[in-house]
Amino acid sequence: MILLLEELGWPDVLEYLQHDDRLMLVVGSTEQHGRHLGFGSDVCVPWEIGRRLSERTGVLLAPPLNYGMSLHHLGFPGSLSLRPSTLASVIQDLLESAYEHGFRHVLLLNGHGGNTAAIQTALAEVLYELTDLEVRLGSWWTEPAAKSVLDGAFGDELPGHSDAGETSVVLAVRPDTVRLERAHYSPGAPKVSFLTRQAFYEHYPHGVIGADPRRASAEVGEQALAAAVEAYAGVLDAWKAG
Repeated sequence: MILLLEELGWPDVLEYLQHDDRLMLVVGSTEQHGRHLGFGSDVCVPWEIGRRLSERTGVLLAPPLNYGMSLHHLGFPGSLSLRPSTLASVIQDLLESAYEHGFRHVLLLNGHGGNTAAIQTALAEVLYELTDLEVRLGSWWTEPAAKSVLDGAFGDELPGHSDAGETSVVLAVRPDTVRLERAHYSPGAPKVSFLTRQAFYEHYPHGVIGADPRRASAEVGEQALAAAVEAYAGVLDAWKAG
């Protein structure tokens, strides 16, 4: 059974907290993902991971945060961004709210690399104040087993964006949103030390960084997803056992 906060009432949460203090929160973005993927790609992948984890472990899954730190994507129409300080404040507020109700173990399922610094800033402050709160930041593409799957299939070009690896995972989760016939990428583009709006659009005008997305495979994506789920299930199980 998948346990979604959005489908419960407060008496249900009160009952849940009597036997469990674990919570999952998805943090994504609304940003361009090349010509071939949708703006919700950074939400749908960690959301699917969270759903699978909830079904497997019984841990409560909160509604996703659909916006992230995407300033470097604003050269592409439709991308919407929070400032890093705004995202950090939102994460801090959500964690403090959860703590107030009795949640003591929170798995943050992050879908966008641009969110990482802001989330870490929030955690530095929150965990300094709330010393008995435990938070694990999980960015699925950095999990060793998931990264190994993608590296084995497409080489070690990660981290990328809307490339063969990410496209594979979206194919496994939401194939209806993938339009590979429109995919283009920028082979030979230089690695940029810091991605600004201008640098992104200049060097990666199709919105893709990394391996040719047309090499994507739903089978590879499913393997990477399964590896990430396995890793995070271990985290949740250890919290329960503790």
